[in-house]
Amino acid sequence: MPAIDRNLAFLFLLNTIVAVYWNMMTTLIPLYIRSLNASVFQVSLVLFIGGLASTATMLPSGILSDRYGRKTLIILSILCLLLSPILYINARSWQETIAYNILASVAFSMFIPARTAMIADHVKPASLATAFGLMNLAWPIGGIAGPLIGGVIADNYGWSGFFYVLPVIVALALVLSLFLRKTEAVEDATMKEEGSLTRSIVLTLTVFLLLHILGNTARGIMGTIFPFYLTEIFHKSKTEVGVFFSAGFGLATLIAQIPSGFLADKVGRKKAMLYSIFPIPFFSFLFSLSDDYVIMLLIYMAISSLWSATWPASSAYLIDLSSASKKGFMMGARLTAVRLGFTIGPFIGGFIWDTFDIAASFYMVTAIFVGSLVFAFLLKE
Repeated sequence: MPAIDRNLAFLFLLNTIVAVYWNMMTTLIPLYIRSLNASVFQVSLVLFIGGLASTATMLPSGILSDRYGRKTLIILSILCLLLSPILYINARSWQETIAYNILASVAFSMFIPARTAMIADHVKPASLATAFGLMNLAWPIGGIAGPLIGGVIADNYGWSGFFYVLPVIVALALVLSLFLRKTEAVEDATMKEEGSLTRSIVLTLTVFLLLHILGNTARGIMGTIFPFYLTEIFHKSKTEVGVFFSAGFGLATLIAQIPSGFLADKVGRKKAMLYSIFPIPFFSFLFSLSDDYVIMLLIYMAISSLWSATWPASSAYLIDLSSASKKGFMMGARLTAVRLGFTIGPFIGGFIWDTFDIAASFYMVTAIFVGSLVFAFLLKE
């Protein structure tokens, strides 16, 4: 097996383990913070502050991965992920979890740009979206396994068992990260020349980032309110919450990744994003018309699948704009927008939950997805 393939294989396995860990955390941590006598809005405040730290870290992490190497950033991020659950287990109040959430969020923000740029280092632009689609399978695999494993452990062994298992999982990722090889960026004749970003690229990048900020704000609202919606409205257990997110995010995303990667390479990056985003506002509006658990799950799966179908196209879109030496920067810019959305979303979701009714949350999600669709239309091909 060629060295490059071996490196991507190790990266895929490592990414899968990190995805299991991260999906356990993001699905169950809101319920853990709630168990420390926090209101839904206070939970959203913890997530909001962590999101701010994560957003601020994304772009510098991309730049640092360009300067010091992808492997260095990946190992550093995993060491921080290892420490976070060890701190969580000793929390005695919801206020203490703010610092621990910041640590985990910053660590994740160091991992993602380095991981994405390492993939781009290996692949020619003509097949880049397909490569992202294949490598992105790590996220839905983690999205299926993580919430389910986390829910079962929390229900049967309590929060202590949950936080004891997390370091073991992330330690496996640390071992795999040591086998990664340093990468050198692949240049291609279609890539932009070295130098400053042009005005045209900056305008295109701005529209692209606004699209992602809005879309991920809507997803952040959904991700925050649904654990409480399931436990407090439908009276589901933590295991059942885990099953919901395993199917609603993990399975739905798994289905979308490979076809969406091929589609983006075949019809173009912009069209692939448009086709994916166009039905989402309709599905999100359907949330407000039903109180049936199964229908809610099917709608959530549809939205997760369609939005995740934009991932290969959006990553490849930015790489197409970029020179080899700025891949980390471009990935950092994209992921800054993603994290900013996931920072704003929980804050809005928690405020609406405590102030209005659940239907208001679904109307807000629909309106924000419409805004994201508008910016998708404004993108240049």
